Amino acid sequence: MFDMNRNIKRKLQLNVKLQKTEINWIPIDVNGELYYTYSLDPLRVMKCDKATGDCRFIYEQPGSQSYPFTYTSDHLRGGTPWILYKYPYYIGVAHNVVVTKSPRNNFSVYNANLVVLSVDPWRLVYVSANLDFNSNWLLSAPVVRNQTIILPFFYPSGIILRNPDVIDVSGHLNDASGHIVRISGIKTIMDTIFAKEEDSYRKTSSIRAAQQYVMESMKSHHKAWSFRGDYVTGTVEKPTSVLL
Repeated sequence: MFDMNRNIKRKLQLNVKLQKTEINWIPIDVNGELYYTYSLDPLRVMKCDKATGDCRFIYEQPGSQSYPFTYTSDHLRGGTPWILYKYPYYIGVAHNVVVTKSPRNNFSVYNANLVVLSVDPWRLVYVSANLDFNSNWLLSAPVVRNQTIILPFFYPSGIILRNPDVIDVSGHLNDASGHIVRISGIKTIMDTIFAKEEDSYRKTSSIRAAQQYVMESMKSHHKAWSFRGDYVTGTVEKPTSVLL
């Protein structure tokens, strides 16, 4: 951590057992306290003391220890920082990565998904289908890591809430060039979430409910491909999003 006002650097002291691979923790400020969503599905949250740098888990979705992160399976992972929409709801754009065996062995497909998080209680409440981008734009830059990623992609990294209906998301296209994309229609999504949360108050979803949704969404678009990972073989009930 870096205190810009006092020019103090402080290393995080992690009181957690690290895995072989650690990637894309998402920082989140809740009422002046520093947290990280360590993983999205299963949801695991760390709190870090800003004075000491001490970090430890304060929420772990039941059963999460059975689902460690691995590159060899599909996963929904951190992307942009979380930004407060209306307490207790924060929004962000996550990375969705799937691994497939065809048409080229063991290549990855990257996508971006809008996600909504409740911090009271801690719960992932919404994930969108893969965000659609103009195909001409996606093809306007080469895919730099073309030995492992063959489809063009937008990789989100920053977010600004311009107004209740619009977010601006910064990121890169194909590892090649930086861009800012504008996404509208946020208010309609959030109003739907508010109504559902009032109707069925904050029910905890099962582990990998979000990931299984985005995996099935991807599978429905690429029926000829075979995928690696533990996904379900049902159908996507809603083609654009899922409320968990």
